[in-house]
Amino acid sequence: MKRYYFILLTLVTVLSCSYSQNAADITINKAESSKAILSAKKAILFIQSDQIDSLKQMVPADVLAQTKEEDLIKLLTDCKYLVNNSLYPQDSQIIIKQTTFYRKGKSALFYKLSFPFTNNINDSTKYINISISENTIHSLSRNDFPFGFHFVEPKYTEPHLTKHSLDYNSTSWFRIWYSSGFKNNEFGDSYGYYAVSGDKNKLDKIGIENLISDIFNLINTAKIDSTDLKYMDDEPSGNGEYIRLRFKFNNPPYNKFGECTVRYILEDEPGKISIFRDFIIFKHSEKTRYLYKASSNPELVAKLKELAYHDYGSFQERRFH
Repeated sequence: MKRYYFILLTLVTVLSCSYSQNAADITINKAESSKAILSAKKAILFIQSDQIDSLKQMVPADVLAQTKEEDLIKLLTDCKYLVNNSLYPQDSQIIIKQTTFYRKGKSALFYKLSFPFTNNINDSTKYINISISENTIHSLSRNDFPFGFHFVEPKYTEPHLTKHSLDYNSTSWFRIWYSSGFKNNEFGDSYGYYAVSGDKNKLDKIGIENLISDIFNLINTAKIDSTDLKYMDDEPSGNGEYIRLRFKFNNPPYNKFGECTVRYILEDEPGKISIFRDFIIFKHSEKTRYLYKASSNPELVAKLKELAYHDYGSFQERRFH
């Protein structure tokens, strides 16, 4: 089960005592939201540089009084590790909401900012969620999701389909991630991995429409060998070579499923055996997973390898360490 961090600088206790939230979020003020983003970035900089006292000065005394010092240190350590081992998000990637809270009879405007940090090694994304009001911090957490999404492990998930109908023309967003793992080959360049992502227009420009369409069609027509709900991780054991594809679609039923992912372990690290090394995995709705035997789908395996070893040139994301 995933671990969630709600332990610190949280509004939950304070809200139950002296805050009430307006029934609906209000229109975002761009000028004020820009100030909130700068304040949040300042807080993240303090976390990176271990300036805990400076960070504390950004927190109202009554909120800070509810925070245990050992919990604060634990949270900031986790946040610092996340920031230092991830790609720093661009401003356009920051998720922002503007909400009015009422505290002690007075209204206060809060900006709830979610910074997505994508790990340099395994492409997983975690969020640093910060709520800001008048340049002060009222909540800070490190989480698997942005503000307002999946604060508890979902009890239900979307049911499995009997067959798929993936369609290239219905793609609205994509991300291709390749990790060379232990091989450290030319495809993974000096970083050991690459990523290509964007909207449908960018996907068209790359020139892999036929290849992606072939992959979709092969999944659509392949026999589903097994289905399950993803409670067991499908990451490679050790430092294996793998490819992961992520898509969003605007056609039903996939438009209500969130992200759809395809993962295939190209080669395990010697001496490390992955549980799902013999399967191509398709997943939607976070947990609804389908397994296809690689041995029964050699053409699909070949297409995934072709995609993994494709030269994306300038379309690859720039990476800085």
